[in-house]
Order: sequence, then structure tokens, then C-alpha cells
Amino acid sequence: MTSSRILFIFCIIFFGTFAHIHSEVDLDYNYEYEKNGPYMKFSDWIPYKLHKWEPRNLEDFYELVGLKQHFGENELRRDIYFLKIALQKKFRHPRNALCKIESEEEYYKYRNLLFMHLNLRIMRSYMRLASLYDKRHLYFYNLDFAEDLNSSFQIAEGFYKEAVPYWEKAREHADTANEIPFDLDIGTIETERFEIVTGKLNYGYIIEDHLERLSKKQKTVRDELARRESEDK
Repeated sequence: MTSSRILFIFCIIFFGTFAHIHSEVDLDYNYEYEKNGPYMKFSDWIPYKLHKWEPRNLEDFYELVGLKQHFGENELRRDIYFLKIALQKKFRHPRNALCKIESEEEYYKYRNLLFMHLNLRIMRSYMRLASLYDKRHLYFYNLDFAEDLNSSFQIAEGFYKEAVPYWEKAREHADTANEIPFDLDIGTIETERFEIVTGKLNYGYIIEDHLERLSKKQKTVRDELARRESEDK
């Protein structure tokens, strides 16, 4: 056996043994560690960080709200749920507001604008819910399902009426915010305020119009049900 071959075998044995010892030292799976310390396990870091944040303030719950492009009743009810909770919560500290706040007047207007916007969002969600149970046009062949339509229209009427007090609240806060003679950098919320106080945006009239149209459709359905009942007798 040549000397080079002997040296090659010796190197394999030596470095293999060293690597084995070194790996045993590094791969200590049973080490003790301190929670949140420098040697905390990565598997413990993930759930701790993910579950650390909790919504507490009005803005936190507002940021949970958002409709997908295709939404249904569950998504609308979820938004209403979080928005109603938000109305009952405190605001964040002014330095953590959704826009830059530099004075007490700005913070006062900011709070009124958010109250206005949240009430508008709830009102619109109720109107969208009502539209799921309402029909834009009632054709003669729809009366084949008069009983179902009668129940559906009653639900729609309830949702339309639920929207009314939130519109009134939104209008009150818009008027209050309008007393502060400068605008905040808070996106389209200032535009909503301007359109409400100038009368360009009047959901009171829109809801009333929906209820009047719905009332006519309800009368048509009730007349059909009464006609069927008289024929059965």
C-alpha cells in the first residue's frame, strides 16, 4: 500500500471523527433557554409574535373592516359587527391617529369625522343587506313566488329602517366637524363631510325612496296573496 493511499485513509478517519464530534456539540436539542431571550427557539417566536396584537381602539376595529369585490351577507354582517364595536371604543393617542394631528381642534375634528364615517359605513352595509332581499323590478311572473317575496320584502324593509338612525348620526357629526374651518389629510372622508353638509349626499332621501318603492311592491304581493286566498275559498 502506497504512502499516499495510507495518508488518504487517515484523513478520512480523522476528519470524519472530528465532524461527528463537532456536530454532536452543536446539535443540542435539549438545551435550556429563556423566553424572549437571545437563544429562544424559532418555533416559539412565531406564535408569540402572531398573537401579540389585540384590537383595542376605535381605529383598530375600523382597520378590520373591508369588503371583497364579491361579498355576501356574511361579509356585510361582519363589517357591521366590527364597526359597531369601534363606535364604543376609545380613540388612539393623537400621535397614532390615522392622519397627522397637530392641535386639539384638529383632534376634535378628527374624532367627529371618524364617527361620521363609521356611521356611514354601517348605514351603507344595512342598505346593501336590504338590497339582497329587495327586487329592483317586480314582473308579473315573479308573483308565482308571492309568499317568498312577501317574507323577503319584510326583511328588506327592516334593514332599510335600521339604516336611518345611522344616517342621522352621520349627518350630525358631519355638521359638527364642518365647524372647524380647515381640512385634515384623511383621504375621502373630508369629501364625504363636504357632500353631506352641502346636500349633495342625502341618504335620507335615498332610503325614503327605497321604502316607497318597496311599499308599492309589497302591496302588489299582498294583493296577489289575497286574490289566491279568495279563490281558494
